[in-house]
Amino acid sequence: MATNKKKDSITVANIMAIFGLVALLVFTYLGHSYMSGGEIGWDIAIAVIITSFAAFLLWFMVKAKEAENNLDKWRIIEYATLAFYIVTVIPLSAAFGIMHFFVVNDKKEEIKELAQSDLNKIEEMFTDYKDFESGALSVTGTGLRTATDAGQVCDEQLNKFMADNNISHTHESANNFENIQRTTLIGAGFETFYQSYLDQKSEIEGVINGWSLIQVPRKARSIEELAKSAEEELTRLSNDAQLPIIAVQNNKHTITGFQKKDFKIRDGIKSFQFKKALKKAKGFSITATLVLLLIHALILFNYIVAHRALTLGVSKRVEEDGGRSL
Repeated sequence: MATNKKKDSITVANIMAIFGLVALLVFTYLGHSYMSGGEIGWDIAIAVIITSFAAFLLWFMVKAKEAENNLDKWRIIEYATLAFYIVTVIPLSAAFGIMHFFVVNDKKEEIKELAQSDLNKIEEMFTDYKDFESGALSVTGTGLRTATDAGQVCDEQLNKFMADNNISHTHESANNFENIQRTTLIGAGFETFYQSYLDQKSEIEGVINGWSLIQVPRKARSIEELAKSAEEELTRLSNDAQLPIIAVQNNKHTITGFQKKDFKIRDGIKSFQFKKALKKAKGFSITATLVLLLIHALILFNYIVAHRALTLGVSKRVEEDGGRSL
């Protein structure tokens, strides 16, 4: 890096370069996190690789500029490295994060609406679940009460189901079974899970509406994870309940089937648009271009002010030509 008479001292140019590298690291990480949809490990790796590459090329350019032997060869290496930096590091940092970061933020209001649309699909599934289970409970309760009327005969399958669930041949027992299942499926038992879902949903909405730059990509993943866990839990509750449909066949009450359902997001989780919008946002940002140029100007300023050793005539050398002590 740029040096003055005390080569080991920290200069203003050094500090500016460090600031530029830190900015490059942060903006690349943020931009790539939108591109990946919150794959944190991969986002960090890309940001570190690009920033380390920029730092290495800067160090090499400064070393080449300050070389004191074979000056012509080092001059060629210096300019080649500078050209390589311009055609690789700058485009890479633009393509792998910085441009995308600003494009997404320019479109954040419309992207927020997509997040709410995805969350609404999860809410629709809960409504579907409650409607289905409420109807199923009524069908099972009515069937059990009819089967336990005085003088009614139940077949072996229904008698076994009643015995397994501690249902005696009385309306009161039938009602107790229905009430217990109602509590589990749509009452207090269900409400515990539903409240947990609402808490997570509220947190996601708060982050997205407030547009927390770091957390937004993670919440894109959280929406999908929340939907998947809701699908699994609602399906489990429905299938575990085993609510029977009871009808009369051959003058006996029997079970003709069980009411259960696999609950899925309408059109599937893959239909969610928020994460896709973060990852695939297209466009061009003037702000991104200006920030990109400023970051690399800060980094390269360290090279620009580095001292160069020059030759005069055949054998004379001087160290004051193209550098300022900063």
